[in-house]
Amino acid sequence: MKGKLIQFLRTKDFKFIEEIGQGGTGRTVLLEDEIINERFVCKKYSPFYDEHKKLFFTNFKDEIKLLHLLYHQNIVRVFNYYLYPEEYTGYILMEFVKGQNIASFLKDNPDKINDIFKQTVDGFIHLESAKILHRDIRPDNILVSETGIVKIIDFGFSKKIDFESDFDKSISLNWRYTPPNDFNEKIYDFRTELYFVGKLFEEIIIENDFQNFAYKELLKNMVDIDYNSRVSSFFDLNRRIITELTPEIIFSKEEKKIYQLFADDLQSIYSNIDLDSEYVSDVQKIIKGIQEVHKNSILEENLQSQSALARCFIKGNFRYYPHREIKVDTVYDFSKFISSASKERQKVILNNLWQRLDNIDRFDPNEQDDLPF
Repeated sequence: MKGKLIQFLRTKDFKFIEEIGQGGTGRTVLLEDEIINERFVCKKYSPFYDEHKKLFFTNFKDEIKLLHLLYHQNIVRVFNYYLYPEEYTGYILMEFVKGQNIASFLKDNPDKINDIFKQTVDGFIHLESAKILHRDIRPDNILVSETGIVKIIDFGFSKKIDFESDFDKSISLNWRYTPPNDFNEKIYDFRTELYFVGKLFEEIIIENDFQNFAYKELLKNMVDIDYNSRVSSFFDLNRRIITELTPEIIFSKEEKKIYQLFADDLQSIYSNIDLDSEYVSDVQKIIKGIQEVHKNSILEENLQSQSALARCFIKGNFRYYPHREIKVDTVYDFSKFISSASKERQKVILNNLWQRLDNIDRFDPNEQDDLPF
């Protein structure tokens, strides 16, 4: 019956392996599920001072909510949670990352610095797209697995943006690095997070005297103490990384022709794009969308829906020309081209499309008058 409470009566047993850590808000242990032979990290909410249990329990619940919004290779995965509201406590069952913190890993693997930097940026791009600020960026909160996969962990201080009333928590943390000028203006946003990620890598590079870091100029911009001089977002930072990568990627004449025909048609669809709209950055989501658009017009010469194709690349509002003729074969050829490309080539292709779309007029919906016509 709809609305009926479903109760799971069977309890789940785990084998205790070892203590991982004890912090101000609780205890973290390593457990093993012997039935499926997998290990998990279990974080118990149990503040050091009893009077804090009730006070910060809402924060603990918020951490669970945030983790459930996130699913990305470079962010620790949450599998389950158990809450005991009457006791103001609970547990989070998370992915076990067998590895080292980012500073230790790079000290042992200096040749991985560029890859680890790009993976870290990818993880923070995902946080940015979900509008979640981490707010506690330090080496112990960015792990690297034994297979070289970055995992951003510990979202205890994280929060969705628009948190002016909670700003003091961000600036009162015991920051490992010198705070930027942002704090003087009571600003803490993704541009601030960029600064702290930059400072983390700057410290690692200086301490280990790395000479092989490929993004020195970008890093210099990330750690600029002046808020307005810094790159504006992790998304834009990633575009700069891709731009620096582009000369190393070679495309054939045929591939360039496929790209150019599609890019010309795509660019011609948009009349203007809202200022607050964003580019879709998930390549697999874009490919799936293009394939769906093609499938819905497979028996036609021209696309049935220009807006559906435009929506594959823009998250937000835009205005478009509904009568543009877009050849179905052009969409199909591009779909095959981008889906068969390597990840690095896909990034270059997508960045080039974004450069095309950068030229589309931007429209501020707030500047409209209220007249109906």
